[in-house]
Amino acid sequence: MNQPKYWSKFAVAALVLVSVVACGKSRQVKIADSNVERSLTPAKLPADIEKLWKNRQNEEDLKAALAGLEKFANENPQFSDVKVLLCRGNYLMGDGHLWLKLTGDADADAKVKAESTAYYDAAVSWCEAALALNPKFRDKVVKEGIEVEKALDTLGPEDIDALYWRYASLGKWSRLAGFTTLLANRSKFTAMVNRVKELEKQMGKEYFYAATLRYDAASNALSPTGDKKLADKLFEEAIKKHPNYFAVRVLYAESRLKGDEEKFKAQLNYVLKGNPKSLPEIEADQIVEQRKAKKLLDEL
Repeated sequence: MNQPKYWSKFAVAALVLVSVVACGKSRQVKIADSNVERSLTPAKLPADIEKLWKNRQNEEDLKAALAGLEKFANENPQFSDVKVLLCRGNYLMGDGHLWLKLTGDADADAKVKAESTAYYDAAVSWCEAALALNPKFRDKVVKEGIEVEKALDTLGPEDIDALYWRYASLGKWSRLAGFTTLLANRSKFTAMVNRVKELEKQMGKEYFYAATLRYDAASNALSPTGDKKLADKLFEEAIKKHPNYFAVRVLYAESRLKGDEEKFKAQLNYVLKGNPKSLPEIEADQIVEQRKAKKLLDEL
């Protein structure tokens, strides 16, 4: 007798969810119809840009590096690796240097978040430009008008950098845009990470310090409906695989351990006492993570 009422409530809830998702903020995919052929060899960057990029733990050096990289990329559009550096650099501005400026003051933070949103959007765009050097992908997205996430089957191992950092940047952009946008883009995140996992299998190795394992951990940790115990298990597994990769410890502490002061401090103190040079290829990023760890400890 009460079943119709139950289904009525269920239907209303479903409609509310659909309308919430529909209200999410969207961004325009900026892929041009270009026949530029991707270089099979990495770019040889000018020494001054290489030096600035190496010192990207300094905000001003990173800004100068981004300006130099952008000029180089526009003059030499065939290099996907340069476009990926631009994606990663813009991401680091938002996730690192600007994150460190957040104070908890709503008005001040609003300006920082707006600036971060612009950097994340730029990061996504540069990764899309890198992906567009794959002609099969470009044809599907530009000529056929297919969504990026429905053209991922055209991507190969050579595209994994641009694909992963597009996901990471779009995720950060969506979170700043608000819950409805985050919810609306959830299926896009899943599609991109699943393709990264498929490419990992093709390559026979994991990508970027167990990146997909971190995704599974973070998605469970940050989602209201996520499995928190599974998140903890996956974070611990990622840490065991790469104990000196600081970002996973900072993320674990921030997303899961604030209610456990002992574990929270233990993870962040490990980062502070660690040697960023233990992973020389990302030494600058490691230094930024140490600053983030200090900020979280200072705010405790």
